[in-house]
Amino acid sequence: MEKFTVRRFDGSVVYIKNPMFGVLKSIWKPYVKLQEYWLLVRSKSDGPHETYLCTYLVDWVNESIRIYEGLIENARLLFNIKQQQWEASMTCEAFTSQLRKALGGDGNAKRVTKIVCFALGDLNFKPPDTRRIQNEALPEDERESDISAIDGALVHHAIALTMANVVRSCAKPDDKGVRLLTQDPGYCDETKDLLKDIGFEVVGGYGAGGFAEVDDESIVFSPFPKAPVQQIITGLARPLAFITLRGTTVWNRRAKPYADPESPRTRQMWERYESWDFPVSPDSKQLGGSLHQLKGHTRIGE
Repeated sequence: MEKFTVRRFDGSVVYIKNPMFGVLKSIWKPYVKLQEYWLLVRSKSDGPHETYLCTYLVDWVNESIRIYEGLIENARLLFNIKQQQWEASMTCEAFTSQLRKALGGDGNAKRVTKIVCFALGDLNFKPPDTRRIQNEALPEDERESDISAIDGALVHHAIALTMANVVRSCAKPDDKGVRLLTQDPGYCDETKDLLKDIGFEVVGGYGAGGFAEVDDESIVFSPFPKAPVQQIITGLARPLAFITLRGTTVWNRRAKPYADPESPRTRQMWERYESWDFPVSPDSKQLGGSLHQLKGHTRIGE
């Protein structure tokens, strides 16, 4: 398309020229850059004045380095190994029990039609040369393998599959099937194919479409998002449950808001939810994914 149409929150429309219009095999990929509450309230616009009232913009990522680096080898095998490790862990057992409790138990479970995941990470990500050089400079016993770069992504997708299995096992006989959806604009084509093979629906290729799937009968899994997922969902629905990053800290050490910070509306939303810690066992550190930093929220009054 020749230009992008962006709506501002005062109802007006801004047209942004597409610099890649007509370019064949562009190394630049567009994505939706979501503007969060604190950025709009406390920061000055770093772009044209007309874009200041936009809650989202079009931004670009250069894919040339990724194309040059290539893919990690044996991604499907690595996922299978991580999934087996996760399913055999005490952390998985504890999480399964906690999720069943949150759903209301077997035979009387709350209705869930979708599990919508955000920013679970690319399964084919290969560390850049700079990281490998830094890693090789470390003492041998302190070095990390290339696989460590996708440990979090592997276990987060394994957790999502467990969530889908638990919800389906708790569902009433007359309930329709449960969809498992995932959005991450960083997914490469190979990862998308892999995810479709193991039971995911990949949505929102440019970083926005997945939000349209969230409703009151969904569970949201958003472990380490790079977008204001909580803030966006407050204006869309009240999902049955969330699993997301714990903590209410808004500002980092540079006085900049985190990617998915609390806001007045998210705090108001959480008043209608019961919070619980993501259950971690001694083996959670070996699994990766920083699971100790996650927290669950279940809607009250069902």
